[in-house]
Amino acid sequence: MIYKLISGNELEKNLENYFVIDARTREEFKEGHIPYAINIPYDEVLENLDKIKTDKPIVLYCGSTRRSEFAADMLTHANFSDITIAPGVRLYDYKMTK
Repeated sequence: MIYKLISGNELEKNLENYFVIDARTREEFKEGHIPYAINIPYDEVLENLDKIKTDKPIVLYCGSTRRSEFAADMLTHANFSDITIAPGVRLYDYKMTK
């Protein structure tokens, strides 16, 4: 599938305009995450669809982009739209929070 892409810089400048999902493990999330992101590990996306708000575009990120792509595929098949993938935390130096 093809998704929209966003740069890390663009995401950080406009965090309030997106519903940001961290698709990494809970342990990785606890070590640091993008402010305002919620943690839904990619392998738990289908069990947590009720936590995903659709009033803003959805942005997914992980360590690289692989888990984000898996999560985006699952969301697409669950009829979610307006899905964007951001660079992973190993690819962009985000200002992280705990």
